[in-house]
Amino acid sequence: MAVEIATTGDAAWFETHLDRRLRIRNMIPSEFDDVDGLPPVGMAWRTIVLEAQPGARTRQAIALPIGTDTDVLTDRDLFELFLQVAPPGARAMIASLRKVKLSTDRAITPPR
Repeated sequence: MAVEIATTGDAAWFETHLDRRLRIRNMIPSEFDDVDGLPPVGMAWRTIVLEAQPGARTRQAIALPIGTDTDVLTDRDLFELFLQVAPPGARAMIASLRKVKLSTDRAITPPR
């Protein structure tokens, strides 16, 4: 249920932010199977969502210091954070998605 809530919310967000390819939000409890329990002291769980093309998204959990102003983070900032915490092979997966011809005018590649 948590993944469904997250997916629906992410889709709605990207529909209203057509110029963005990444977002950061509070993590939904039970959203990730491999993230359980409290974050490290002084940190809060967040989720970075990367939309490679409309409807094709990937999510990554990240612990950030409490009080981090996520509203000022650009797509470039979020992409760098995403790569820092993503599993091995994520960069290659994103590179292969960049080569896919998108069928919509929303085609904006993630920052390099």
